[in-house]
Amino acid sequence: MLRMVLCATLLVRRGAGVAMRTVASQAKRKNAPAQAQGVFETLNREARPTVRLLDLTEGEPVPYARCTDLQTRLVDECIDGARDALVLVEHPHVYTLGRGATHEHVLFDAEAPGAPELHRAERGGDVTYHGPGQLVAYPILNLHNYKRDSHWYLRALEEVVVRACDKIGASGAGRAPKHTGVWLAGHKVAAAGVAMRKWVTYHGISLNYAVEMERYGAIVPCGLDPVIEPVGSLDRHLGRAVDLRGELVPAVVEAFADVFECELQRREPPEGVL
Repeated sequence: MLRMVLCATLLVRRGAGVAMRTVASQAKRKNAPAQAQGVFETLNREARPTVRLLDLTEGEPVPYARCTDLQTRLVDECIDGARDALVLVEHPHVYTLGRGATHEHVLFDAEAPGAPELHRAERGGDVTYHGPGQLVAYPILNLHNYKRDSHWYLRALEEVVVRACDKIGASGAGRAPKHTGVWLAGHKVAAAGVAMRKWVTYHGISLNYAVEMERYGAIVPCGLDPVIEPVGSLDRHLGRAVDLRGELVPAVVEAFADVFECELQRREPPEGVL
């Protein structure tokens, strides 16, 4: 069985800010695959597969553990030949650790009474936060249907967020050298952490649109220095509220369909999971 876990934090840099790099400058680097440089390569195919869209953002935030169970079921279905899926969701307040991460960057006692909820996840990367005001996308995709390349997949997830940000007026979002995620005006607004089983993806990328920023004070997000490489949120950048259902979800859905060159069809989640 092939199981791959991809790190969301590729390198921790101290003492220097994160400078945005344009696609043009990235393309000048030699002896490195384009996808490893942060350049997104389109598929340019004729057939557009159908992907199930499970939009769970209309109701209450979905507990992290339940969504993990949902992903497991969808991955099993996809391996058995079912259509790919995209889950969009918000979670209640929760912190998660990547598969190989330690508690070094958790700044609270997880065993203390009343401590915040903390989960060990199968994804790559360090510690991060999920909660209201953050849209999380969990693509369950068989990469045999797209491009069987883990670096390409991470760049594709970032590209979805970059395009979605542009659609709602948050232009200027992009990638940073040697970091995974999406940055806007020097702030990290989206974090990625994924895993694969038999080339079927799970976990994904989270985008802050109206998150409670003080929640990040309980951790060192993704192992990055919060002063030099701070976390951000779209509402603070735009200076206005961001409409999740009427604005952000449609932008993400449209961007996802464009990047992965697929057709999204709304579906209900499998019974007995949520």
